[in-house]
Amino acid sequence: MNKIALLYEESQPETLQLIPHLTTLLQRYGYATYAININNEEQKIQAQELKESKMLIVLGGDGSILHAAHLCEAQGTPILGINFGRVGYLTELEPDELEQELPYYLNDDPSIWIDERSMLQATITHNNEQQEFHALNDIMIARGTWPRGVYVHTWIDELFFDTFYGDGIILSTATGSTAYNLSVGGPILHPKIEGCILTPIAPHLASNQALIVPLQSTIQLQIVTNTQNGVFSADGQWNSELKDGATVTIQKSPNITRFIRRKPRTHFYQVIRGHQNEEEEHPQ
Repeated sequence: MNKIALLYEESQPETLQLIPHLTTLLQRYGYATYAININNEEQKIQAQELKESKMLIVLGGDGSILHAAHLCEAQGTPILGINFGRVGYLTELEPDELEQELPYYLNDDPSIWIDERSMLQATITHNNEQQEFHALNDIMIARGTWPRGVYVHTWIDELFFDTFYGDGIILSTATGSTAYNLSVGGPILHPKIEGCILTPIAPHLASNQALIVPLQSTIQLQIVTNTQNGVFSADGQWNSELKDGATVTIQKSPNITRFIRRKPRTHFYQVIRGHQNEEEEHPQ
């Protein structure tokens, strides 16, 4: 029997309620299911189960999609996102579309296409010790809990570029341009643009603007915190403490995230426009 993996959050009652119905629906089409509960930290994810699955259906918002991306990046399993979040830049279907639309994705309809998204690879180095992280959306280095700015020395392809002073820096992919990068005033990139955005967070100087660089570039960031420790974050979910003087080297990751799509390739613009209309109707 063919297999489909399901990823859900137990803390969201609406997704938990849908799991039995979705499981029954998939069985009707000849698929066994492998369920993954994001909230169950003791659950051991079986990489082989994911690799053998036709797809990973994610019930949640963009945060759940990011979690799924890290599970699937080495397996190549395509992700189908069902939006239970607010905006759903990365999801494909709304819950009320699921029953009608799902057969197209299961039966490899000619309208189906695979959307491949580039990722970043970051290596933290301090005192000859290294940690490696991958990110679909962004890499961030920032000040810690104390309300004091940090200096970030920045090199691009081994050329010293600048020293930024402020709350920190975000390096985002085109996919991540609609996430934290957008919140701090960075530009939106179409997800197929092979570039990344270097965006200062609350910079001391107004002249420190966001910079778009080729995705193939190597970016090196060194944090100077003096008396406090800084913070490193990959996709806002995988975090590490940064000691004073630690460096973070960021390159294009050899891994990619694959999404299974049926919506037209121009749907990205509709999602952005829809979100802008929401903000106009419901100002903060």
